[in-house]
Amino acid sequence: MNSSRLTHRVAVIGYVYDGERFLLLKRATAPFLWAPPGGRLQVNEDPRNGLIREVQEETGLNIVIVGLVDTWFHEWYGGQLLSLDYVVHPLSHIVRLSDEHVDFRWMNLNDIRVSGWFSEDSPGFKVSDFEKAARIYHCLHT
Repeated sequence: MNSSRLTHRVAVIGYVYDGERFLLLKRATAPFLWAPPGGRLQVNEDPRNGLIREVQEETGLNIVIVGLVDTWFHEWYGGQLLSLDYVVHPLSHIVRLSDEHVDFRWMNLNDIRVSGWFSEDSPGFKVSDFEKAARIYHCLHT
């Protein structure tokens, strides 16, 4: 059996949250959207290690993983993608963007609600995703 048919592409997302505000990044390429940091795993990479790597590469931040927020599976740019979405706590607030992004913002839940960037009807991130990440953070973070 062809081993390339045994798994899906896997990505990790890190809702970087300090207990009050989320870090959002503006992509430099299409789709030009605001989103939490994240990306695809490397071959045989542990998801938690991949998350730490992706957040560090995209933001320069070191993080502590608080907990799993959600998983989703759907069509993404011509293939199926499984994503593991975590809420994470930053160990500092000094952001150094990679070339993949052109801007960043720290936003509280109200800012996210009124931004208009996250529609509950869109296939991307939703306000309810950030609300869920905040609830899990406050339940698990000590």
